[in-house]
Amino acid sequence: MIQLPTIIKDKNGTEFIFRTPQSNEAELILESMAEIAASSPYILSTPESFRSRSVELQIKWIEDSEKSDTSVIIGVYDKSGKIVGFCNGGSYKDIKRKHRAALGVSIHPDYRSLGLGKKLMEVLIANMKTFAGIKIIELDVMTENLPAVKMYESLGFIRGGIFPKAFILSDGKVIDNLTMYMEI
Repeated sequence: MIQLPTIIKDKNGTEFIFRTPQSNEAELILESMAEIAASSPYILSTPESFRSRSVELQIKWIEDSEKSDTSVIIGVYDKSGKIVGFCNGGSYKDIKRKHRAALGVSIHPDYRSLGLGKKLMEVLIANMKTFAGIKIIELDVMTENLPAVKMYESLGFIRGGIFPKAFILSDGKVIDNLTMYMEI
């Protein structure tokens, strides 16, 4: 699925473009995501995992998503073309979970608390609601990421359950996982 370019303003009135990344931006996406991952313990992937991904696999992921009716990737671009946020959503492929779709979202630390994450989620959810057969949108969030939990609840997500001791951070801290969902 392709998200056509849409201009969105943050809380300060600054304009950003939300759109599906192009294949020729694959390397830029990996670099941006490595930078974003380095800024927060709450992002599941590490900077090293993004740096170890091949550009070819990233291109394939973008191209496969563009052709799909149950997958979408959206980047947030500032006026200079820098990627400052990113999200993706996709349905499960197996027969017993094909009515469910999962998502992930992240914003560069310099652009957090400006309302971009919530607006990005709104655009992502609108896209995901068009996925064939989807009845539930779900996500996982570390329980200590209170700003994210609050935002998800404000969008209508419900707390589904906690998986204790789901994450071990690089400093050894153990954090629980909260699964949240939205019926559509």
